[in-house]
Amino acid sequence: MDPENLEVGQNYDGSQESDESSTSSLSNKGPDGTQFKREAEKAICIMPPRPGTTMMNYQELYIPRNQLTDVYYPIQEAQRWLTLMDKMGKAHRFPLPTILPKVIQTRYVPKRHLPKDVEVDRRRRQYQKINLVNELAKAGLTDDVLQPTEEQYNVMSEFAFPHKFPLSYFDDSNFDINSPAAWFELGVVGDAHYPLPAKAYLPYNQSLLNCQWGMAAVTAHHEDSDLWTLLSLEDGCTYTVPKLQFMFMAEDPHKYIKRLQAAVHERHKGEQLMLMELIVDCVLHEDIESTVFYSFKPIELVLQAAKVSEQCKRRLRSEVNLVFERLMALYELEQFILKMPKEFPQFRNINLKEFLPRSFAVEVSGKERLELQALGITMQEKRYDFLKASLFYCGGGIEAMAGVAIECQYIETLSIFICNFSKPLALVDFLQAQEAHSDNVATFLKVYWPQQLTTVITVVLRALGKGWLDISLNTWTVYLMCKISRFILQVKFRMQESMEVLLETSLMNFSHFVCDPCLQFLELKSNYKWTNNYIDTEFPFQKPVFAMTLGISEDRKVFYSTDPDEFQPGLVEIFKKCLEKSSGVRCIDGSVMSFLKFAPNLYILTVELIEDRFLRENELLKNCYAKAVLPLRAYARLYERFIDFYLLNVNTYMQAYAQAHKPSSEVKRDILENKRLKEELREILPAYITIGPFYINVDTLKQFMIKKRIEVVRRIFEYYVDRMYETNELLLDRCLEMFRRIAERPISIEHLYEIRDFAQTVPDLVDELKADIQVMWLEYDLLDSFFYNLSDHQFAMKWNVYAWPHQIMVRLSTLKDEQKVDIEDFLRLHASECQAFEERLESLNDEVQAYSLAFNTNRAQETSVDIKKTWALIKELEKVSQTLQFRQELFELEPLSVEFLESIIASFTPYKNLWYGCANFLKLEDATLGNPIAQLDLEDVWNNLMRLRDELTESMQIFHEKIEIMDVAKTFIAKIDDFVPVYNSIRDIRNENWMYIHWQELSAITGQEIKYSVAMNYQYLMRKGILDFLPEVHIISEKANNEAEEIRRAIEEEERRKQAELDALLLRKQLRKCRRDIL
Repeated sequence: MDPENLEVGQNYDGSQESDESSTSSLSNKGPDGTQFKREAEKAICIMPPRPGTTMMNYQELYIPRNQLTDVYYPIQEAQRWLTLMDKMGKAHRFPLPTILPKVIQTRYVPKRHLPKDVEVDRRRRQYQKINLVNELAKAGLTDDVLQPTEEQYNVMSEFAFPHKFPLSYFDDSNFDINSPAAWFELGVVGDAHYPLPAKAYLPYNQSLLNCQWGMAAVTAHHEDSDLWTLLSLEDGCTYTVPKLQFMFMAEDPHKYIKRLQAAVHERHKGEQLMLMELIVDCVLHEDIESTVFYSFKPIELVLQAAKVSEQCKRRLRSEVNLVFERLMALYELEQFILKMPKEFPQFRNINLKEFLPRSFAVEVSGKERLELQALGITMQEKRYDFLKASLFYCGGGIEAMAGVAIECQYIETLSIFICNFSKPLALVDFLQAQEAHSDNVATFLKVYWPQQLTTVITVVLRALGKGWLDISLNTWTVYLMCKISRFILQVKFRMQESMEVLLETSLMNFSHFVCDPCLQFLELKSNYKWTNNYIDTEFPFQKPVFAMTLGISEDRKVFYSTDPDEFQPGLVEIFKKCLEKSSGVRCIDGSVMSFLKFAPNLYILTVELIEDRFLRENELLKNCYAKAVLPLRAYARLYERFIDFYLLNVNTYMQAYAQAHKPSSEVKRDILENKRLKEELREILPAYITIGPFYINVDTLKQFMIKKRIEVVRRIFEYYVDRMYETNELLLDRCLEMFRRIAERPISIEHLYEIRDFAQTVPDLVDELKADIQVMWLEYDLLDSFFYNLSDHQFAMKWNVYAWPHQIMVRLSTLKDEQKVDIEDFLRLHASECQAFEERLESLNDEVQAYSLAFNTNRAQETSVDIKKTWALIKELEKVSQTLQFRQELFELEPLSVEFLESIIASFTPYKNLWYGCANFLKLEDATLGNPIAQLDLEDVWNNLMRLRDELTESMQIFHEKIEIMDVAKTFIAKIDDFVPVYNSIRDIRNENWMYIHWQELSAITGQEIKYSVAMNYQYLMRKGILDFLPEVHIISEKANNEAEEIRRAIEEEERRKQAELDALLLRKQLRKCRRDIL
């Protein structure tokens, strides 16, 4: 039966309340009846007025009791009921108050608090939503924990269950919110008493071995046994159980679970106590006799002096001996538990002081009381002797030592190391934090702690004044006799004990903090390899210590932000360094006994107390972090596969990718592959991974490679879009060029026939264009498959190219009609051009005939310029004639005659050659005389000079009938002949044997100083009068050649002589080596 789905219905006892109610009659008697009726009609108010319709102060209606008619209203009390069905189908009714939670609230509801009715209903709904069985399972309260029940404990064997005692023995009644009587009052309705609904842990199907939670009805409570009678709605049986075994529906399930947990805890303590008692009783002490005699000597003295019976003495000795044995057994057991905690797991969290014997009231007989009084023990004297021997003979000593204990206990709570970081830190930050914290603790230990202890002691003991604990003593012998010396020594021991606890706790906590995550590394071998994937760690740990970031360097190595080899030396150094800082804590002798002089180097023992433990933990720390490097290196080797991609230069990659010019299918494959690799990175790489104490950040590397994959995909898309744009642009240029060539207006008949010829190839070109556009369209499908958004410009260009072939064909259909009209226009234009060509030939002929009258040799340059202009005009007319001839063929007319033009050219050519030769000679002469002599190419000058003379000689023969023009040729031939001696003199001066002395000789002949320089030209020599001494220049040149020849022969003769001497010398050396008479 599910208590979660219980329905709360409304029911009535007896008949329902009648809707019709009797009305009372008002009788108006006496003289005041009319007035009373008027007041009643004025002041009576049956229903409350609507808000805002009337005033808030009403007049009270008062009707005397004797004026009302006696009427009986048969009203029965109405209730709301909870109905539960048992296994047999029988209904069990429970009043609503039995399931309403108990809420205690003041009459006045504070602000922001719920009214009591609302709070009760809200808690009821919350309690109904709670599944008790699931909550018990979450709290660990299974059947093994809840059993045995009292009935199982009384009937079955104690070995049938894991626990010895039922939980009800350890129940805490303080969890009850109502007394039994108050509970049953909730089920009272009128004179009837109804049971209370509850969830109980009862036997299932009447089997004690199997208990389950189910619904039950609580019917009675037995005060003598504190047991409750329940009717199980599961099997219809009645059970008598303790309160801990069931929960009322009006109770808070969470508090009930806490009640069960408290009982479980108390039962565990009871079982520990029973086991402790059993172990202590079974412990045997072999050397107990010697200890007994030594420890009980004062008791024996008391017994010998007492006048009691021997039986009483034996009983006292036995009782004291049992108490002592128990104390010794507890002490030895405590040592065993501390040294071997794994052997006693049940006493891991137990406090042995709880099991020491305590004083308790003992009822003894009168005879025993008299025997004890006969011992003659005076407690006042014993107390005085104790105080006389004790340091704490007064309240001041106890107070001072208590203050010392408080300060030392505070030291024991400190720690030299920080072992509870909120998040993993880098090694550098970890070491800095540890060093700073240890500095603060060391400063407190060396400075503030002795000061506080001194203050605590002096404030108390100074007020005592003279006595055993006088701190104003100034004599060493008196100080050593008084208790104050032992008190100071006790404080020193207490300080050393606290320091030992502090150091040992700090050492162990730090060792556990940094070494526990590494214990799983100790069995690793040096060739360890990571076998898991990237995400699942082989060495999990809930709270890692150190934070590192995984990365890849430029030298193609996977590295950590902190080198793993730095952990071992860094941690070992900080471990030793921080512990050493605690040394040097001064004793408080000199500060407390200010009137005595003590040695300045009095220190308490600190690190010396934990030397062995430190060496052991330090060795463990070294081993742990020597092995911790192995999994880090192994995990880093997994990321070597990503080195090439991590170091990939996207720009270089895209340049090579663009040069490859892959087809669209391969581009699509590359995009899909990069997307797959990106998703693979997201899936296989973790954001963080824990390897023992190391919290490794992989997210930085992961996100970088993911972003690079995204960047590569984006750049491939951009490259492909740019490539498609270029392809599209080329197609568009082809379309535009094709359309332009068939759409432009012809400027000539040639252009028209060129357009016509191209138009005949347009259909084939359009077919090729359509094929290319179809390929382009298919390549655009690649972008569409990835839902890539093109820009507006590219989108418009794509469709524009798609539409161009149709536009070209439409234009081609109208081209033929347009060209018919253009041919007629060009034919008329051609006729006019032919007429103009003939007129220009006539004019050219007149211009050529005019050159027969030009024979002025002084205007050779000007005449040559006119000849050039005329010749350019002739060339132009030649081109025009060719064009007109070609157009005649296009128009299918007779060929154009060019005989007249050819005759003009034939008559003009002799004039052109004559005047060109004259002008060229003048230019050659000026260049030869004006340019530096050292830079002249004499052979080229001579060849040009002879070529011009031959041309002029040929012109003189052509114009032999025209004397004036022939004289022009003769004149320039004579000038050429006159220029030959000048050329010879220049050749003599350019002689390679011409030296400085020859220039001096030439200067002496001309009578003027000639200064040679590289930039010297022949005009300079002409100004010096060299033309008058041309034969002498030739003689000097011949002389220079002869002198150079003589010098050359002398040098050759000298070289031959030296060679002969050298050969003779070598021959003598060879002969000297070949002698045999010298041995």
